[in-house]
Order: sequence, then structure tokens, then C-alpha cells
Amino acid sequence: MNKAQNLLRLNFSSFDKAWVLNYAYTQLREGWALTSWKKDIFYFIIDWLSNAETIKVTTSGSTGVPKTMQLNKKYVKKSAEATNSFFGLKKGDKALLCLPVKYIAGKLMIVRALEGKYNLYCVEPSLTPRFDEAPIDFSAMTPAQANSLMASNQGRLLLGNINQLILGGDRIPTSLEKKLQTIDTKVWHTYGMTETITHVALRRVNGNDASEWFYAMKHVSLSHQDNQLVINAPAIGVNRMVTNDVVDFNRDGGFKVLGRKDNVVISGGIKLFPETIEKKLEGVCNKPFYFSGVSDDTLGSKLVMYIESDEFMDLEPLRKKVFLLLDKYEIPKDIIVKKHFKRTISNKIIRE
Repeated sequence: MNKAQNLLRLNFSSFDKAWVLNYAYTQLREGWALTSWKKDIFYFIIDWLSNAETIKVTTSGSTGVPKTMQLNKKYVKKSAEATNSFFGLKKGDKALLCLPVKYIAGKLMIVRALEGKYNLYCVEPSLTPRFDEAPIDFSAMTPAQANSLMASNQGRLLLGNINQLILGGDRIPTSLEKKLQTIDTKVWHTYGMTETITHVALRRVNGNDASEWFYAMKHVSLSHQDNQLVINAPAIGVNRMVTNDVVDFNRDGGFKVLGRKDNVVISGGIKLFPETIEKKLEGVCNKPFYFSGVSDDTLGSKLVMYIESDEFMDLEPLRKKVFLLLDKYEIPKDIIVKKHFKRTISNKIIRE
């Protein structure tokens, strides 16, 4: 084990779990100067290797108030094994942990490394992770982290040192997806949530196998109910979970997320998906924005575009671009500027 100031190297390939557990206790007992992110890692290792049958996790709060829930360890282990198998990870491989262990994605990186007996290089979670080890066989990041790294030559080099990378927790902006075509790192976009113990479907973002469609992992079967995605994965304790995501399936069983059911705007009998419309306007507006529905006597609901700005905006140039880029029914009836948007604890915009 190596515990540098900004790097925590956990060699799970050379030690059994009893040794690892003792090491974690020792570090917490003697490491009075340990930073909080390192303490979180050791506390979770102790939690995972304890005799308790469940672990407590906190949802990200991406769609509202964060909540805590208990996950059965046998299901968590199955999820970790499925990921290790999919990516061909094996004993002695190197993985990078740069996500907070407070949430499920960070926890699963530790479980995968422990169960797969590979080495875990842990760095402080930040928007721009810093790591010098190379090469790295596998890592997980948010799209925001990948985007931040791609913004500099050093960051691009760091990403290029990772063989396989999964991005989750949010959609991938079109601009970032284009940038990722320029690196050799094999990048996947994941679909999942805390309740499904991270991802249950993936799509390749770059390379010859790049696709716009998510495909289920082997232990998962997908269907739909009123166009909402239904997940069935008994191996991880998920039984016909009806999600809030409205999806479109292709003939091969792949799916795209059109938007969340709660966000759908029915205007004059036409179903409009704000998330799909927003993607068409990426790069057009340099301010945070979103689409939402407002009650209307004639249409039932009318589509409105909201922009966050604390300064005056001449909206006419934007209106012209919106008119050219969007379909007839997708063009907002109004564009409204607000000084500040409400946001969740994970900094996602709350649509009003």
C-alpha cells in the first residue's frame, strides 16, 4: 500500500480481504492527518468488509432531494462482477477512482477493485482530476470531469493514459462527444441509477463501435410500459422497475432516452420532450437554459425557453437561430430571461 499526499494506492491484488480490513482500521486509527476523501474510502472499505448484509447509499439528488437507501451486498457484488466481466478486468489491473465515495458510483469502483483483485489508484475528487500513474486500465468519471480534462493538453494526455472509461450521472454534451472522437481511450456512456446499483446499460461513445443507442448488460432485460423504460434484473434485486424515462427502442433492442415523463409538454395535443429539444440547441446559447411547459388556454400547455442571465440580452439573434434549428412544434412560444435558476444539491437545474 502506498499513501502519498495526493494519491492513495490500494494494492488489492497482493493482499487478502482480512489484511485490507486491518489496513483500513490502522490508517484511520493512526492517520490523524488524513484528508476527508481518504477517510471516506477507508470507512467504506470497513463497511463493505463487515458482516452487515447491506450498505447504506445516498442518491445524488439529480432529480430532487437526496435520499438514503439500503442495498444488499450480494446484489452489489453481482453488479461489480458484471462490470468486471464486461470490461475484461482482471487481477493486477489498474483502476482510477476520482469520484466521491459518498455516492454509489464511487463506492462501486472500490467494490469492483476488491472483488476483481486489481489495484486502485485514488485521487481527490474534483472537476479536473490529477493523476500521474500510467497506464490506467479502467476508470469512471462524470461528463463534466471528462470535459474539463479535454480542455487542456495535459488533461487530454491524462485521459489518453486510460484504456477504458465510463461516463455517467448525466448526459454527454454533443460538443464533448465530438472531442472524445479524437482520443484512443475507449469511452462508454452509462445508463443507470442508485436503485440499479449503477449502470444496467451502456453505449460506446467513440471508435468503430460508437452508437447513439444504449444496450442492456447481460444480466439485464429491458422493456417499456407506456413508453417508459422498464428494467428487470433479478441478479441485482431489480424486478420490473418502471423508470421515469420515456424511451425509444430500435429493432436490435437498443434504446434512446427522449426525456423524463415529468418533463413532457403536451402542447395542442403534440408531445414535446424538452431534453431532446435542448440537445438540438447545444452551443447556440452560451447561457444556461432549459425548456418547460406553461399553462395555456388555447394549447393546454405552451413551450417556453428559459435562460439564466443577470445582464441584458438581445434575444432577436437567438430567436432566429432557434427558428432555423428546431422543428415547427419545437419552437418556443416565449423566451424568458431569469437572473437565477433553482438548482438541486448536485447543481442540476430545477425546471419550473
